[in-house]
Amino acid sequence: MGELSRPDPAEAKFRNPALWRAAVKAMADLERLVWNDPLIQDDLTRAEGLRYLTRLISGALPMTLDMATPEHPQFFHFLSTRIHYGLPATDCLYNWAALHGDHVYRISGDRGSAHLFDIETRTGHFAHVKDWALFDRRSVFEVGPDNRVEIVLSRKRQPGNWIQLPEGPGNIIFRQYFYDWLNERPAQLRIVSEGAHYPPPALSTQQIAERTQLFIDWLNFLPDRFAQVVRTYYEAPANSMIFDGIDFGWKDLQYGKGTYNCAEDEALIVEVRLPKAPYWSIQLCSHFWEARDFHLRQTSLNGHQAQIDADGVFRAVISHADPGVPNWLDAGGHERGLLAIRYYRADSAPIPAMRKVKLSILQNELPVSTPRLSAEQRQQSLRERAASVPRRGCE
Repeated sequence: MGELSRPDPAEAKFRNPALWRAAVKAMADLERLVWNDPLIQDDLTRAEGLRYLTRLISGALPMTLDMATPEHPQFFHFLSTRIHYGLPATDCLYNWAALHGDHVYRISGDRGSAHLFDIETRTGHFAHVKDWALFDRRSVFEVGPDNRVEIVLSRKRQPGNWIQLPEGPGNIIFRQYFYDWLNERPAQLRIVSEGAHYPPPALSTQQIAERTQLFIDWLNFLPDRFAQVVRTYYEAPANSMIFDGIDFGWKDLQYGKGTYNCAEDEALIVEVRLPKAPYWSIQLCSHFWEARDFHLRQTSLNGHQAQIDADGVFRAVISHADPGVPNWLDAGGHERGLLAIRYYRADSAPIPAMRKVKLSILQNELPVSTPRLSAEQRQQSLRERAASVPRRGCE
């Protein structure tokens, strides 16, 4: 009699719904982020929180169950107008792909014209954020005729545009920051693994089990890490901000963090003498570290879009009603939220000052030279803003 075959341990996981129940529990446990948070005091924020939880789940699924094949990588646009978490910059198009140090990858195509273009390799997986560490990065690339760029990712050094891979599993974060939303173009790039065989093997029970566990880990670890950082925003002094880095953020950025509180009949004036920097931006965020709806409202400004006053000071107005000035940050009915500023490779980190005034006397509190925008000009500006988002690939 031949030897009895042993059951596949991974296959045995699917003989009962335990793994599915673990995934459902991880999703259900997310409610603690909304209903156990003492900083949340109103139903509008709780309602935003419910939407945020659905976005966390929607964001986790592609990066765990569907896009985890380093042998046949694909760029995945993992933050957008529909999926927000972890303080997405409104200027940035974010792409991610799973990689492995045993392979050699080539990225090729049209470089586009984004103001900043940066690729970094990381060890581990985003789901395990504590161990998700920067390994190598590059932000300056040689570009050939017809704006074509060729980039190699491998463990061993290669000529030209080369970025080193770590041993074992890893991934790539590809950022494009746009300054001129109306004219800069996104890159048109493809990533391939050299020598990849098609079609790939069918998914096994082991792979599906591992990816499901990665989905569970994503929900168990990442949202709590985001919430830890959000709490630091509330440590900033009233009407001010604090600056520090974010260990899983972009290394060259200094992050300014604070909160705002603005009633319907109030306005907050934000003032700062800006540093010398290739890029800077300011934006409003929800309590859950989501970008406010930047495709429909002017909830952010960058160094290209902002107007600087004659005295060299950047002044923005946070309010719910249009104050008729170019540097409006639209609170859009949300009386409380987070205020974030980014300085990229700046020579200093000046802290913006904030002061609250009644909306009815705002014009008296701004310099006489402050430009004015008519209602028609605002509509044109917002229409152009909305159109620029899908053109940049950020929708």
